Amino acid sequence: MENKYGLYLSREGTTVRLPVNPESYTINRDNDNGNYNVLGVGPIMIPRTPKLQTASWSGLLPGRADLGAVVTGGGFQPPSFYIDFLQSAMDDKAVCRFVANRYLEDGSALFDTNLPVLVTRFETEERGGETGDFYYKIALSEYRDYSPKTVELRPAAEAGGPVTATSEETRPIPQGQLTVGQAVAVSGVCCRDSCGGKPHGRLSGFRGVISRIVTDDPQRAYPYHITDESGAAKGWVKAAQMQAVSA
Repeated sequence: MENKYGLYLSREGTTVRLPVNPESYTINRDNDNGNYNVLGVGPIMIPRTPKLQTASWSGLLPGRADLGAVVTGGGFQPPSFYIDFLQSAMDDKAVCRFVANRYLEDGSALFDTNLPVLVTRFETEERGGETGDFYYKIALSEYRDYSPKTVELRPAAEAGGPVTATSEETRPIPQGQLTVGQAVAVSGVCCRDSCGGKPHGRLSGFRGVISRIVTDDPQRAYPYHITDESGAAKGWVKAAQMQAVSA
C-alpha cells in the first residue's frame, strides 16, 4: 500500500516532499507565561502570547531510489537536490511552508500541520560504507508576519461625523504562486484522487485553498488538492485550472 504520510516544504512555488519519512519528529509550542509572587496572595501566573512553534528531526537523504523506505520513487531526486533546496532556504532567510500530511496505515486521513517557517538549522553527515547517502538534521521555527500596516484616516462625508480608518498590508501577497495554503480561484473538473479518477463535478470561479500538493509523481495529472475556506475538502485539480488570489 502506498505510504501517504509525508512531510513537505514549499518555497516560492516549489514543493518538496522529503524522500524518507524520519523515525520521529518533534513539534514544540511553549507558553511564555509569567510567574510572580504577590504579597498576600502567593504565586500567580499571568498568561502571555505563546512562543513560536518549532519542529525538528533527523533523517536520511538516500542516494538510490531502490531503498525500501523511499516514498518519492516516482520522482526520485538525488541528495544534492534537497541539500541545495534546504541550504539556500536558510542562507536566503526564505519563508517556507512546512506541511505534515498524516495518514493511518489503512490510508485514512488524520489532521495536517501547516505552518509558515524559517529553516534555522541544517547539517549533513556522510558515513563510511554508505556511499551516496547523506544523513541530516534540521530545525524549523514558526514565522510570524511582522510587516507594518498603513492606516489612512478619512473624514466622514457629513460635517462633524466620525472619522473612519482603513488599513492595508504594505506587502501584498504575490500573485501567481501556487503553494500549500494559497487562496485560489478554481474552474474546471474536480476529481476524487490526484490521478484524475472519479471526477465528481465542475467548479466555476470557486474560491478555495490549496491544502496539498503532490508533484513527485508525474502520473498524477491532478496534483493539487482544494478545500473550501472553512477546510472542507473539494477534490483534486490541475494547476491550469487555478488562479492565485489575495487571501
